Amino acid sequence: MKSPKFYLLLISLLFFAACGPTKKVSFNIIQPAQITLPADAQTILLVDRTKFKSAAWNTIEGILTGELPTDDRVAVQEAMNTLKNNLLNSPRFNVKVYPERLYGNSMTSVFPDPLPWEKIDSLCASEHADIVVAMEVFDTDFIVTNGIRVKKRTVGEGNNKREEEYNEYYAQGVGGIDFGIRAYYAKDRSIVDQQMLTDKHTWEGVGNSPIDAVGALISKSNANKYLANSIGENYAYKISPMPVRISRSFYGKSKRVDEVAAGSRLADVNKWTEAIDTWKTGLQKAEKEKDKGRLAYNIAVGYEVLGEYGTALQWAQDSYTKYGNKEGRSYVRYLQQKIDDENNLKLQMNQ
Repeated sequence: MKSPKFYLLLISLLFFAACGPTKKVSFNIIQPAQITLPADAQTILLVDRTKFKSAAWNTIEGILTGELPTDDRVAVQEAMNTLKNNLLNSPRFNVKVYPERLYGNSMTSVFPDPLPWEKIDSLCASEHADIVVAMEVFDTDFIVTNGIRVKKRTVGEGNNKREEEYNEYYAQGVGGIDFGIRAYYAKDRSIVDQQMLTDKHTWEGVGNSPIDAVGALISKSNANKYLANSIGENYAYKISPMPVRISRSFYGKSKRVDEVAAGSRLADVNKWTEAIDTWKTGLQKAEKEKDKGRLAYNIAVGYEVLGEYGTALQWAQDSYTKYGNKEGRSYVRYLQQKIDDENNLKLQMNQ
């Protein structure tokens, strides 16, 4: 499971690779949450509810999984710390962490009964919170396999140089995690989110012997922390608007219209208003439809950087519909989605 930042970066890279513009600008935006929590909620309280009701369960789980009793607890704390730190980067919520560990986890990776609303009311009152986000299920596994594969390497020098085959020993560790999270909204006593998050990852170690290969493999505890970190980051983007950095490409030069390059130099030093004015001047002078389309596209980029998405959309539309710039068509779709996201963001931010 990759974080939303990964997919946003991937989409941006694919977009740029397919486009003609040759220069890029990077800037920050606030990405709306995937889940819209109540707009009047201001403070989230994070609660670890993964403690087994019986201490014996911890011992049994350790025997079955080969993990130390503290491994899961450390991994849960890793997830909570990552979730907290990511949420602190958001303009949306205040975040607190409840210091005590509550009962709730089970050996079956099934959600326990919800916390009683009297307990939620008590937590919110004592910690001055509006929403309780509880980690209620936590289960991990780590399976190690090993083997031998034939590899080739070059040995010797000069006339004696040759390729030889050798055996490489490897060990692979496949880690998995199930993380159940509930979000309780105290004001109207509703569970505003409940989901089981899962993730898997594979690690490999190699060596000159099976022992060396296993020794080079990540430990179970570190694998659990890695997966828990991924879960915590992912969930932050699900429930809260978050800052992300994106890139946009634009045209840097033209053989026929000097204003394309002149405007791009202004953009290079973050003078976007001046850059837009320069490109508009070039648009009035341009004779070729191709140059007009590129200038209109650049103007759209300028307005997007300035946060004027409606104006940016109009110029992107002109770039394609009036002047036939093919990149303008995909840019229009992006900006339309961006405007929808902005409207959703305003609701989430209670603006």
